[in-house]
Amino acid sequence: MAGITRQKIFARLWVALVMLWAGIRILAVEVWLVGYGVNIWWFAAIELSSSVVYGMSSARLVHALAQRDRKQSARWGFLTLIGYVLPDTYMLSSGRAMPLATYAIVISLATIFAVIALVRTRSSVMDVVRTDVK
Repeated sequence: MAGITRQKIFARLWVALVMLWAGIRILAVEVWLVGYGVNIWWFAAIELSSSVVYGMSSARLVHALAQRDRKQSARWGFLTLIGYVLPDTYMLSSGRAMPLATYAIVISLATIFAVIALVRTRSSVMDVVRTDVK
């Protein structure tokens, strides 16, 4: 396993967790939102491809932030944002006559998870910086 660093292992684990979460979201949309016009196949394709982008770019964002590389941080941050918002944007824009509570729940969950992601990103950056200093 030469060449596989702790950081690479965590990055791969992170991508795997993001993909698992994508699967859960696809099942939730299948159960609750298909009846409102959300095409599950389009949503699944967008969710899975966006999850790959989100998982890989957010892992690279942590590294770029730890290295204080503004140009790469901006690049990976933009891709992370796109990967994060695209599935919800599709879901909310394609659904027809969804209850107002559905919009409120999706937007609230997206906001809560975004805040958690920001806090975790900051924590991960600090961990990388501490590891690199040692």
